[in-house]
Amino acid sequence: MLTATWPVHCDAVRICLCHNRRVCVIGDGMNSQAVLAGFDSALETVSAWSDRAETEGRLTDEAVAALIEAGVARLYLPRALGGMEVDPVTCARVTERIARADPAAAWFVMVANSAKLMAAAWPDEVVAHLLEGDPDVVIAASGNRPFRAVPADGGYRISGVNGFVSGCHHARWLLSPAVFDEDGADIRTVVLPMNECEIVDNWHVLGMRGTGSNDVRAEAVWVPDVQTIRMPEPGTDRRNRFYQGTLYRCPGRIVFATYVPVTLVLAESALAELDALAAGKTPYADSRRLKHRSIAQIKSGRALAIYRAARGYFYDALMEAWTRAERGETASPEQKADLYLAGTHAVQSSAAVVRLVADAAGSSVTYQGSPLERIVRDMETLRHHGFANESRYGSVAQLRWDAPLDYPLMLR
Repeated sequence: MLTATWPVHCDAVRICLCHNRRVCVIGDGMNSQAVLAGFDSALETVSAWSDRAETEGRLTDEAVAALIEAGVARLYLPRALGGMEVDPVTCARVTERIARADPAAAWFVMVANSAKLMAAAWPDEVVAHLLEGDPDVVIAASGNRPFRAVPADGGYRISGVNGFVSGCHHARWLLSPAVFDEDGADIRTVVLPMNECEIVDNWHVLGMRGTGSNDVRAEAVWVPDVQTIRMPEPGTDRRNRFYQGTLYRCPGRIVFATYVPVTLVLAESALAELDALAAGKTPYADSRRLKHRSIAQIKSGRALAIYRAARGYFYDALMEAWTRAERGETASPEQKADLYLAGTHAVQSSAAVVRLVADAAGSSVTYQGSPLERIVRDMETLRHHGFANESRYGSVAQLRWDAPLDYPLMLR
């Protein structure tokens, strides 16, 4: 749908992305088009189980197994650990491809890769303990509420409740912040075994139901010291021996490639549904087809422009981050904020597109089971996500204006 041509770089050859076609060599010879095609076999399964995930509030085992088989848990994992180590543009396009089959299943790209990207800053022994020999292991993660840690038996007992743990039903481990002292100064990342935690069945929400983003409760779950991690300060480059490739010179916010594209696909799908509706619908108390109503035409045109601009801006930002990393450059705080702005804007612009489409579609959006009804619900849920909600625009301004940061994690 896009008409722009964007230069991209990979480790082995300069390539370009044009009209959604991309040919490049990644590292030791893996073609990025082959990475995308590798997920085609999973899409039929993902789509077939989408309604079941919506009903049950979690992805089915069948859908997750198909995604794992296709390599979803290896996208951002280093080749040294059996991963694909794809560039962020390829990762974003994989996310889009899965989202067209089921947006909730595409959210699993984030579940399967965010912790593995964060692991670039973990000590060697932690990476070896959790990831070496098992590239498909799933580590769910949430920073919503920290646990409490108490020294015990040469390790720690972890207790508390954390929220919004997407994909918790399919994870072996849970990554979470934890407080290790009384005054809250010592906060570390802790990795808990999911089979010793309790999943709280409270993901009863408007949209994105299939993500299974429930609370998780830990009651004195013991972990060894190797599963507690002191993360470096934002802006610190401390990569372990496994994470030496170009990908890991990018800002940590390339994690946006694992979930922001879900919102772009919702906007794309909403526009397609409006096009189909316009051809056949005659609104109540009007003799004209929807396609002949000027207000619908205006909202459609505005929505299309917003979508194309936001998608182009987002992919441009990902490619700039990748190109900079290929040159061996470290992103400045301002450049990290620029990437964050592009991701936030993609989410919020996608929400604006869906609202314009809903306005143009009228009562068609209100019927349960209609495609637009689900798109509206999913988008309404995603636009409030803490990583890319409207307040993150302000976080970017705070950095530009040298004001106190409300979200320092933006600079990772």
